[in-house]
Amino acid sequence: MNERQDVDEVAAGQRLERDRVVAYLRHHEASARANAAAADNDTSRTYQTTIANAMQAMSRAVEGEFHWKADL
Repeated sequence: MNERQDVDEVAAGQRLERDRVVAYLRHHEASARANAAAADNDTSRTYQTTIANAMQAMSRAVEGEFHWKADL
């Protein structure tokens, strides 16, 4: 293997890992949104919505769509 192939292999592995993490976060975001919809009180609904929003922000950050310092 040459250096270019090594770099390409590493980049492909990183993309696969990012995709795996994003899928995990989206799964938990959907679960938290379902829990929020099924909640029987505002405290639980707020908590689950907060979790879902955090999962969404993290998945966007991992995909490179969002950075917390972007507006600075």
